[in-house]
Amino acid sequence: MNARKFQKATNDELIDVYARAAVDYERALDAADSRSANRAQDRVTGVYRELRRRAATSLLLPLLHSKDEIIRSFVATHALEFAPEHGEPVLLWLAARPGPNRTPALYALKAWREGTLEFP
Repeated sequence: MNARKFQKATNDELIDVYARAAVDYERALDAADSRSANRAQDRVTGVYRELRRRAATSLLLPLLHSKDEIIRSFVATHALEFAPEHGEPVLLWLAARPGPNRTPALYALKAWREGTLEFP
C-alpha cells in the first residue's frame, strides 16, 4: 500500500494493515529477508503517518494487547509519542524478557529517555 491508498483506507483497514505488516516484518526477519522486512516496516510507518495525519493514533492502543509481541513492540514504541503512559510499560515488559523484541525495546526506551527518539 502506498501513501495514496493509505489516505483512502478506513481507520479499521489501516489498523489491520499495521498489524499484518508488523507480523510480516517479524517473519521476514526470521527468514533473513531484509528486503521484505524493509517493505513491511515501510507499511507500518506509512500507516502510522496516516493515523497521525488523521489525529487517530490512539486507535493503535488496543493492539498493545495483541498476542503477537512484535505488534505490541511497534505500537508501544509509537505510543511513546502520543501516549507514553501506555507504551512505556509494554516496552519495559518486553525489555525484561528474553527474545528478539528485547533489544529493540531497550533501545527505544533509551532513545526516548534521552530525547533522541525520532518518530516517522
